[in-house]
Amino acid sequence: MAAPRVAVVGGGLSGLTAAYQLSRDLPGARVTVFEASPSPGGCLDTADFPSGPMELGAEAFIGRRPEASELVAELGLAHELRHPGTLGPAILTGGRLVPMPAGTLMGLPSDASTLSGVLRPADVERAAREPELPLDWAPGGDAPLGRLIADRFGAAVVARLVDPMLGGVYAAPSVGLGLRQVVPGLAEALDRGAPNLTAAARDLTAHRTPGPVFATLSGGYRVLVDALVRASRARVVTGARCTAIRRDSGGYALVGSDDRGSWTHEADLVVVAVPVPLAAPLLTAAGGVDDAARALSGIRTASSAVVALEVDRSLDLPERSGVLVATDEPVPFKAMTFSSRKWPHLEDRRGHLVRVSFGRLDDDEILATDDLTLVRMAVSALAGVCGTTPTVLHSRVRRWDNALAEIGPGHDALIAGIRGRLAEDLPGVELVGGATEGVGVPSCVGSARAAARRLAAKWQD
Repeated sequence: MAAPRVAVVGGGLSGLTAAYQLSRDLPGARVTVFEASPSPGGCLDTADFPSGPMELGAEAFIGRRPEASELVAELGLAHELRHPGTLGPAILTGGRLVPMPAGTLMGLPSDASTLSGVLRPADVERAAREPELPLDWAPGGDAPLGRLIADRFGAAVVARLVDPMLGGVYAAPSVGLGLRQVVPGLAEALDRGAPNLTAAARDLTAHRTPGPVFATLSGGYRVLVDALVRASRARVVTGARCTAIRRDSGGYALVGSDDRGSWTHEADLVVVAVPVPLAAPLLTAAGGVDDAARALSGIRTASSAVVALEVDRSLDLPERSGVLVATDEPVPFKAMTFSSRKWPHLEDRRGHLVRVSFGRLDDDEILATDDLTLVRMAVSALAGVCGTTPTVLHSRVRRWDNALAEIGPGHDALIAGIRGRLAEDLPGVELVGGATEGVGVPSCVGSARAAARRLAAKWQD
């Protein structure tokens, strides 16, 4: 059988991982990756600060999940792995920095008595009564995470613990997130018969896998991006925006444009690895899957911005890995990471490295401001946390448009339906990315590799 022509729309982590996996499973495949921006990487964006690399996008991945760790090892990058130190985050609530209570699971308490620093006494008493409430849970079910927690623990637990924990990852309130997709271990504990959420959280926190939770790469995520490009042997075309996918005889024709004008590219297999607002029109243009495209368009997305700062070490940073912001706190930023506190390998930099994050679902007003204003807001936020105004040595702003999907209840069934329709009406086309199996580096890697393996198996049949 002749080697296939493979087109990947989107050169972020998902697209590059799919290209890499297809090159392994289909030796000789001619793989072309089309990326609209000037360089590949997507939400993996490592900038050059004068003192060294600094992440403007994803900062770390969950090391206990196998997908990312296995890929890093396959690519020969295990020596680049670095883990955070022992410092934990603080929560900004009531104008104070309060340590994250011990024994929480994504902000969900396993012992209400630890919450006195974060909640008022009446709210602590409310949370402590959760085990007394009857639990209506059907194995295999799902629920809006924030609503379930508010009903059982009280709204204060959501605003001051759960939403701050999830806001940096999803940029969406937990009321719109699915319990099974966002905290799968909790859903599985309920499936096994946990009598209440407190008991489920207590069991899960008591049996956590020892060792560091997160990992990153000493040279920044750019080393992973570069390694994927090399290992995939793909032709990566940057500055190339795909505007339509159309069926032609025996395959597909991709239509797009770049600075030289319009172009057309023929392919046998296609991977769509771009955010929802871009993916849905591509599927609509291909024809025959309007209902799948509409379902995909129904997934809401949030934009965000990261302001990365290097500040003089005369600033007295809190002995914390960062700051999570309660949703009822009257400040414009949603999280702050003290990167050179969090990661020991960054502690030898000339200045303190800090990331300040802005942007929540349905709240884009702040993101409409210019870069200079965002930097000023970030510096003001850091001054408010530290008590003195920092001397900024270097700064960068990176905006992420519609990059974070709201993974709602029943999301896995929704995506399965979309994929089923694609398999029926657009064979040889796969959809991957953060809106499929969920946001985060391991999810994107797993989604892309699974899709690539499906395409390879279909081609070889």
